[in-house]
Amino acid sequence: MNKKFSIASMIALCGACISFYIGAGFATMQEVVQYEASYGSLFPVVILVAAIIYVYTNISFATNGNRLNLQRGGDIYETYCGVFGKKFGKIASVFFDYFSAFFCYMSFVVMCGGASSTVAQQWGLPNGVGAVVLAILVIETTIFGLDGILKSLSKIGPVIILMILIVSIITAISGAPDLSSNIAAVDSGTYSDVMKQVGRGNPFASGASYGGFVILWFAAFLAEIGAKNKLSEVNSGMGLSTLFIFGAAGICCMALIGHIDVTAAADIPALVLAAQISPILAQVFAIVICAGIYTSAVPLLWTGVRKVADEGTRKYKYVTIVGGILGCVIACFVPYKGLINVLYGLNGYLGFILVFFMIIYDVKTRMSKKK
Repeated sequence: MNKKFSIASMIALCGACISFYIGAGFATMQEVVQYEASYGSLFPVVILVAAIIYVYTNISFATNGNRLNLQRGGDIYETYCGVFGKKFGKIASVFFDYFSAFFCYMSFVVMCGGASSTVAQQWGLPNGVGAVVLAILVIETTIFGLDGILKSLSKIGPVIILMILIVSIITAISGAPDLSSNIAAVDSGTYSDVMKQVGRGNPFASGASYGGFVILWFAAFLAEIGAKNKLSEVNSGMGLSTLFIFGAAGICCMALIGHIDVTAAADIPALVLAAQISPILAQVFAIVICAGIYTSAVPLLWTGVRKVADEGTRKYKYVTIVGGILGCVIACFVPYKGLINVLYGLNGYLGFILVFFMIIYDVKTRMSKKK
């Protein structure tokens, strides 16, 4: 732990955070539509709220995971919930631990649904083909455990965010002449019948939900990474990822609203934007979306499996295989847009409750240190 700060390690950890965050919802821009672009002129409020939550919670996860040297990331819930006493803390921590593992697994199902929709929309392949291919790749990667996952994600994340930025910047520029009028149309509710919205018209609630659902994605993942790596590198990498993720989200919103007439009702708005530039780019971007889905699906499945099995064991391999296959089957029969809206929204609000526990714990810890 006393080794010198490594810029290469920081960049790798930044790439891993980006890869984890940019899954099916972000890469397809469907979650950007529902959480942010649907708020028109108020989308910056949603982004700001979500970014603040992302930074605070992830620093807290990594810092406490490192300080307590946690052996399993999911143990972080007992740490936070214990501020209200051992009995309540135990009950609450068990709930969050199991619910977050279940939610991460169901989010893996969402990733399978995103892959299925992307492949069907772009290449006209039968429903389920994308889900099957994704499930096979994710199962193979997850079996290698956390170290193997980090190596895979750290290289793919920067490439994905770069491609998203290229498409978003170009289409934001081409849609700039219509941006003001389209923002007014979104604000007036013109597209409310085809554009799902999280938060029911409250941008703060949407931002809290958006930041909240990521909390339970990152909690066990970053707590364990924080325990196994140099803390300054983890926090610096996570901070750098914030600039890329939420900067890209802002540009995506402008691009989506600039072309709102064709993106509002689309299952995969990102492909619609890419097609505005070039049909060939749309083909390339479909592959990028699939890569983004893969990079989130791997740690999500890992988090769910890790709750019930230790890495390296025969049980871990069996649960990974069975869980991957089951998630693929579910994704083939449940609508993708409905999965995102209901699952992410519910989890976001529960995740925000955890923030309350976290703040109290971190304040108490800091005060005791000063004493």
